[in-house]
Amino acid sequence: MADILDQAWQLSPEAFANSVGEETVLLHIRRSTYYGLDPIGTRIWQGLGDGRSPRDISSEIAEEHDVPLDQVEEDTRKFLEDLRANEIIVPA
Repeated sequence: MADILDQAWQLSPEAFANSVGEETVLLHIRRSTYYGLDPIGTRIWQGLGDGRSPRDISSEIAEEHDVPLDQVEEDTRKFLEDLRANEIIVPA
């Protein structure tokens, strides 16, 4: 199976977002569930919405925050797996 960081993702049409400061609140309409994203989660969400690859987004976050790339990629994988499992993102 391909690495989730190398796959193309889009925001689910059933997920609606609202910014609250540096954070984002998501509502999945069909599931009637809310999700809160911290500033890094918001950054990934916005990048996916702009059509950017998860790997590129991870690289930028690692560089900007002076964090090891492998750690950012692992955290991003977990985050994307959670979003995918809850149908917040879908394959592009």
